[in-house]
Amino acid sequence: MTKRYHPQIIVKPYKKKKKKIRKWVLTILIIGLILSMSIYLLLSFIIKRELKEINNIKSENKYFKWEIQKLSKSDIFYEEILRTRYGYIKKGEKIFLYSPYYYKSQKEIIK
Repeated sequence: MTKRYHPQIIVKPYKKKKKKIRKWVLTILIIGLILSMSIYLLLSFIIKRELKEINNIKSENKYFKWEIQKLSKSDIFYEEILRTRYGYIKKGEKIFLYSPYYYKSQKEIIK
């Protein structure tokens, strides 16, 4: 009796390829998630900082509007700024300057 040769058919399953594809897709999704979260956090930080700056500028604008209205309504505030900041005086006025440092230095010179 002779044995007949039966060819063996080997079928390789595609599970390994599917697992590799799943790993690649999963890693790409994880990397995409990490990138999108980091970009989101960065942009939210920038937006919060800009909103704080906008609020500061708005409060400065309110102050300057109030200052403009105050100066445009009466001359008292305008005159006060001229006298205090720029040292303007009216004709016939006398200025008395008081400086504690001046008197201290005079005492040292006398000794």
